[in-house]
Amino acid sequence: MSDPSPITPELQAHLETVLATQPPSGPAITLAAAFVRRWFKPRFSGLERLPNKPALFVGNHSLLALDAFTFQLLMHYDYGRFLRPLGDRTLFKNRQYADAVIPLGAAVGEPAVVEQLMSAGEDLLLYPGGTFEAVKAPEQRYELMWQKRYGFIRLAAKMGYTIVPFAAVGPDEYYNQHMTGPELQQAQLVQLLTRIGLIPADLRSDLVPPLPAGVFGSPMPKPKTTFYGFAPAIDLSDYAGPIPDESVQRRLRKRVADAIDREIKQQLLLRERQRHQDGLLRRILSL
Repeated sequence: MSDPSPITPELQAHLETVLATQPPSGPAITLAAAFVRRWFKPRFSGLERLPNKPALFVGNHSLLALDAFTFQLLMHYDYGRFLRPLGDRTLFKNRQYADAVIPLGAAVGEPAVVEQLMSAGEDLLLYPGGTFEAVKAPEQRYELMWQKRYGFIRLAAKMGYTIVPFAAVGPDEYYNQHMTGPELQQAQLVQLLTRIGLIPADLRSDLVPPLPAGVFGSPMPKPKTTFYGFAPAIDLSDYAGPIPDESVQRRLRKRVADAIDREIKQQLLLRERQRHQDGLLRRILSL
């Protein structure tokens, strides 16, 4: 395995803070886990496929990214795998965001940081679609929107890490949208706030969330029964060392994406087969 890339003092300080963060515990996390189980009735399949070594968990992201918290919470609390979520550097520039997610184990997805986390043998959680998938339109549910992102493949291959593709069905339907992100950007109030400088004029479109509509139009997520499925792990130990060429990167990324797409389809089918198990109240609240 090659040595990790040099890291800046700022990122080194961030890394040390992240590595010093222990898995959350106490009454609050117990209550949160109990609520998630009761509200979303999570169902896991393919747990026997999880490797007995550190891995990079890669999945499909959902609207407003609530799935990252619920999945990480359940994996830690119920299955003993503390995953450290990797996030967009732009989000971590917001101090309030950073202060909220770092205590949960999250880290900025900078290559130098990720390499160090892999060297430390950490379980990592990544949604390559990032904010593009977190602000998707309703017709894009369960689509992978990875753009031209290959960084996670380059790092996993270089470090000889194992990738665990997984799918989540349910989180993309926790919310409808009063307004989509693009519609919100064109709203008069948003344009006014941009003109007076309260919203950056160069704000990335993938960072503009939709106006969500949960239970009866409220911010409360709908209690959609949630299905998680794990595909077979992909061991990249044979690639450890020099970064593979672009053709290999494309092949490996396609292998991961195809595994997630297959698992999404299987979980959608499983949900249809078990839909009759949902009670009347759950169905009403999920409209």
